[in-house]
Amino acid sequence: MALRRTLAAAAAALAALALAPAGARAQDPADLPPPAADAPPVSSGVDLLQKRSYWARSAGARPFVSAVLELGVIYYRPSLALGYGKPHWSWLGIEGYASVSPSGGAEYVGLRAALPSVEIRGGARYAFSTSQYFLEPRASYTRRETELMQGPLSRYVAGEIEVSGSIPLLGGSLFGVATGYAVLGAPEGFYLYEEALHTVMKPPYLYRARLGFMGEMDKFGELRFGAAAEVIGNPGRGSVVVRVGPMLAIALTHHLDAVATAMVVAATPDRLGLLGADLGQLGLRYRWATGDRWPEFP
Repeated sequence: MALRRTLAAAAAALAALALAPAGARAQDPADLPPPAADAPPVSSGVDLLQKRSYWARSAGARPFVSAVLELGVIYYRPSLALGYGKPHWSWLGIEGYASVSPSGGAEYVGLRAALPSVEIRGGARYAFSTSQYFLEPRASYTRRETELMQGPLSRYVAGEIEVSGSIPLLGGSLFGVATGYAVLGAPEGFYLYEEALHTVMKPPYLYRARLGFMGEMDKFGELRFGAAAEVIGNPGRGSVVVRVGPMLAIALTHHLDAVATAMVVAATPDRLGLLGADLGQLGLRYRWATGDRWPEFP
């Protein structure tokens, strides 16, 4: 059974990635895939649906330390939380993560309040790049224009606040994520390529709203497949980016799950090709917590 699930996950993920570049290339046939992938945003919406009721039963509410270890194709993101409640289910506390990839990384710290179907978080993220520079203002950008070294190397802090939730619907779940960003530390007169959302913005404000549906492919909800659409807006540029794409999630054990998403650009003022898509989330996530009554690996 586990082998069949793994094969199904791999097949669906490959199908999603095969479809995604085709849509992205339609914007600019000259664009090539980016040489490396940045870690995707922390909340895709799928992670909320991947909460296992196991964590509601494994132990009562308590002070705890928990971790989520996420390993993607070309990134690694460990996160740590200190809180009170039932970890990975319903809790309140402080969390942080570090993300690294060949093209840069990020560090985040903030507060999170979580219920089984609703979560809210707020914090600050420091993002740094090894190859991306601040950009001179333009009405529209090509991928090549985002790679020009005309400004300082990209380093900035983003304040973030986010609300996510889900409801059961038609044999699956409808989910939504709304995030607001305030970017600080950008040089006066420059735009920037926002590393988490893969879009060009004029500081300081940016927002994202994602809505999607995941259907349950088995009676236990361990295999989910669906799609989502999102809008990313930048008031400074007066621009809106629309992305759509498929999503896959599979629960391998109570502690381990696999996730694949491929969000390609449907509308944008720029011509970034795959650089403007979100193809980064293809990997495994392992959850751990102190006080777990039945710890297992994996």
